[in-house]
Amino acid sequence: MKGTAAAMTMIALFAQGPLVGRDDVRTLKLSDGSDMAYIDRGSGDPALVLVHCGNCQMGMWKETIEAFAPANRVVAMDLPGHGRSGWKPGRMTIEGLGAAVAELADALKLSSMIVVGNSLGGPTALEAARRLGPARVKGVVAVDTLQNVELVWPEENWRQTLDGYRKDFPAACAGLMMRLVPPSAPPEVKARVDRETCDNDPKAAIALLETLRSFDQAGALERAAVPVRAINSSGFPTATDVNRKHNPRFEVIVMEGVGHYPQVERPAEFQVHLRKVVAELAGR
Repeated sequence: MKGTAAAMTMIALFAQGPLVGRDDVRTLKLSDGSDMAYIDRGSGDPALVLVHCGNCQMGMWKETIEAFAPANRVVAMDLPGHGRSGWKPGRMTIEGLGAAVAELADALKLSSMIVVGNSLGGPTALEAARRLGPARVKGVVAVDTLQNVELVWPEENWRQTLDGYRKDFPAACAGLMMRLVPPSAPPEVKARVDRETCDNDPKAAIALLETLRSFDQAGALERAAVPVRAINSSGFPTATDVNRKHNPRFEVIVMEGVGHYPQVERPAEFQVHLRKVVAELAGR
C-alpha cells in the first residue's frame, strides 16, 4: 500500500489538454533555451499560479481557471516536457520544473502569488516557492499530494514502474492513470482522464521518472518557508503530524470519496475549498 501511495503521489497524470484554447497560449523562452507554453488570464492579487500533475497539461485546470480568472490573475503552464512545451534532459527533475515555474513568475513580474500544485505539481510548487521567496509567495496549495513527506517510494515498486514505462509507455501510463480515478467517478470524468492522459514525449516522462525517487519532499516542505494548505482526497490519509514536523504551518482539507483530480472530478466543491484557502492565505 505504501508503495502504491508513493507512486501515485510522485507520478501523477499525463493530459493532452485540449480544453485550453490556443488563441491565448503564449510562449516563454526558458534559460536553457527551451520554450514553455503558458496562459495568463484575469487580474487581481494574489495571482494564482496553477501547476499541473506529472504528465498532465494546463487543460486539467480548465474549470479552476474559468472560476477564478474573474477575480484573480490566473497563470497556468505546460511544464517542460509536457504538452506544448519543449524540454532539455537536465530540466526533467522536480528542481528543474520548479525553476521553470519561478522563471515564468519572474517573466510575468508576479509580486504576490499563491502557487497551487496537483500531485507532482505539489513538490514542484514547493520548489518554485523556495526560489521566489516568502515575500512574493503567500502560500502553496497542494492538491491531492504531500500526504506524507517522509514517505519514500520503495525501490522495487519504482523500478517496476520505470521498467513498464521503458517497455511500453502508453500501456503502462494508461494503466496507472486510470487507477487514480475512483470507480464511482462519473463516466464523463473517466472518459476525460482516459482521453487526456499519457500523450506526452515518452523520453521526457522516463527522464523525469528516473529522478523522482531521490527528491527530498520533507526538505522541500521545510525550505519552502511559506504556509502550505492541502486539499486532499480521503483515499490516501494525510499524515498531518508528520508534515508539521517539517512545516508547522501545514493544514489539510479532506474531500471524501474523490480521486486524484478533485478539480476535475468535483470542480464546484473543490472551488469552494480553494476560495477559502486563497482568502486565508491572502489575509482576508
